[in-house]
Amino acid sequence: MISNRDMYFIDFDKLFENFADKYYNEHEDEYDSPDDFAKDLDKIYHAWATSPAQSLGGISPSEFFNHIPVTELVGILKESCIGDRNPNSLLFDRIATEPDLIDELQALALSSDDEKLLTVTMSLIAELGGADSSFYLEMTERDIADDVKEQCVEMLCDRADEARDDLLERAAQTDDVKKLALYAEPLTFCEKGDDDILAVLRRLLAEGDNIAYAAALMGRYGDERAADDLYPLLDTCNFAEFMEIRCAIEQLGGTVDDHYRDFSDDPLYRVLKGNNKK
Repeated sequence: MISNRDMYFIDFDKLFENFADKYYNEHEDEYDSPDDFAKDLDKIYHAWATSPAQSLGGISPSEFFNHIPVTELVGILKESCIGDRNPNSLLFDRIATEPDLIDELQALALSSDDEKLLTVTMSLIAELGGADSSFYLEMTERDIADDVKEQCVEMLCDRADEARDDLLERAAQTDDVKKLALYAEPLTFCEKGDDDILAVLRRLLAEGDNIAYAAALMGRYGDERAADDLYPLLDTCNFAEFMEIRCAIEQLGGTVDDHYRDFSDDPLYRVLKGNNKK
């Protein structure tokens, strides 16, 4: 068993790059172009991962990672995200075969403030089948990067029915419009016709500063009653909002005349029509 911990952080991407360069030089006449060669990269990567490497003591990169004790994998993942380091795909693949690590990975996600580590950890949790809705709800409450938070919202959308009650409770308790929008989006994947969900969407439309987004959520949810809230906004909205509101109304079974209003002075309308001049 390999015991030198520093070897865990060898630049495996560079090792593969060297392997691929050598392979290309030896098989260049088999390819019409570098793009043609790129189509074979998965096959070449597999060959590299399963070939003995002198730098690893004569075992293959895959064997190298298979030798790492399960209890050390998450610790190595953390160290692989320090500074300029990046976890390589073989470490990712190895962790993704260990479902018993899901609790440790969730604990790491809930405690880490490092964006790189959070992104990788969330991907591994998803690869292992994901967590329950309570984990993703807790993650959305953290002060973390927006893209990680958006990933959590996407996972909640997939678990909308499971998360419904918690989402409604949090929506009722928050005065933060951004959080309200975060809770509202997964709720639109629940069964339509729910009075409580419609109330959240109506509140977001009334209190939020993004009419187009709130309208889009209403359209997705599909409760025809929401059209009554959207029609009056057509008289005062800008052109970008108009397009989103009209689309939502149509999703809800209503209709809006294309020439409902004159938007000839609206900057976006003028750009779309190819007329930027006054």
